[in-house]
Amino acid sequence: MRQDYKEIATTVVNDPTSYKLCEVCGAIVDKAAPTCPECLAYRFDESPSRVADRALDMAAKPQHAVSHHDTLE
Repeated sequence: MRQDYKEIATTVVNDPTSYKLCEVCGAIVDKAAPTCPECLAYRFDESPSRVADRALDMAAKPQHAVSHHDTLE
């Protein structure tokens, strides 16, 4: 099932300590991930305020990219 940016942002903003921000590509990543699934980087910002801010920024923009997490419906 595909989630849009607003749904994902709500999840992240409600619990930003469970996520981290990739410093290379800006992706929001599960805190347990050793590398970014989008760009394979391993540098992260774990600040809850930065994670939440990035989630809100993403939610404000229209979704236009297709990632490997999206499925055909």
